[in-house]
Amino acid sequence: MIDILLASYNGEKYIAEQIESILNQTYKDYRLLIRDDGSTDDTLRIIKEYCSKYPDKIILVEDEIKCKSAVKNFFQLLQYAEADYVMFSDQDDYWLENKIEVCMNKMKEAEKIESAHKPILVYANYRVVGEKLEDIGFNHKKSQVAAHHTELNRLLVQNYVTGCLVLANRALYKAMGEYDEAIPMHDGWAAICASAMGKIYHIDETVMLYRQHGDNCAGALEVTNMKYRIQRFFDKKSKNAFTIYRNQAKVFLDRNRYILEEKTINCLEEFISISSEKKKIIRIIKLIKGKYLKSDIVRKIGQIWFV
Repeated sequence: MIDILLASYNGEKYIAEQIESILNQTYKDYRLLIRDDGSTDDTLRIIKEYCSKYPDKIILVEDEIKCKSAVKNFFQLLQYAEADYVMFSDQDDYWLENKIEVCMNKMKEAEKIESAHKPILVYANYRVVGEKLEDIGFNHKKSQVAAHHTELNRLLVQNYVTGCLVLANRALYKAMGEYDEAIPMHDGWAAICASAMGKIYHIDETVMLYRQHGDNCAGALEVTNMKYRIQRFFDKKSKNAFTIYRNQAKVFLDRNRYILEEKTINCLEEFISISSEKKKIIRIIKLIKGKYLKSDIVRKIGQIWFV
């Protein structure tokens, strides 16, 4: 059984189409758990209509908590997960009919190799489309998720795993624990947990259409585009990125120190210690020596500039 976790907020334009794409999956052994975080449009009405029509398949999670962010909403949904596996769903994408089947086949292979008791993350590819699921000529080779680094030192500074593509086994989603303000997004946190305590498997197959539109919380971007790079260089978030990554690593280490391997602890401690070095040249040396580097030369230069 899989629990599919769908976090919604003001998604009336696309949520019905996304739910339909999940109902049309070839793999049927799942529940769809939807948690709405205070929508002010027709999202909740649409969800309740589907719950009434498919009471054994779709469940609306209702509580009094106001999350006010996608990451916290997903972590709240995790508290209701009971199945052997979970998948994360955005409200505005479109799953190809074999998405679950493809990911589950890979998960079963992985568990034979690794054991179901080890945290395992499986993820595949998406294709970027427009509002009406039309092709928009997006160059996927220039996007961040075109690379598939799964090493912990790489994941500490850049996430390569998109949440809406993830299939996690019980060992992994339980290891994710509860939400903390130091966690920027659930998918990056899941990737760190899997890399540090288990295994990540990538499937080179497109299983989903990622809808790009003006209301996206986080859109797909051609990160090699010069305009994007200039904007990122002057963005305050870029200057604060290392602090965000360090704080996330610190929370992870504090929670899991006593169950991690020594080499993993050393990797985390070395990364966390970089910001405490007073001399910039020492910070740069540690960054490079530990291979805590992003995916392309321009981003690496940015890291060195702001470290």
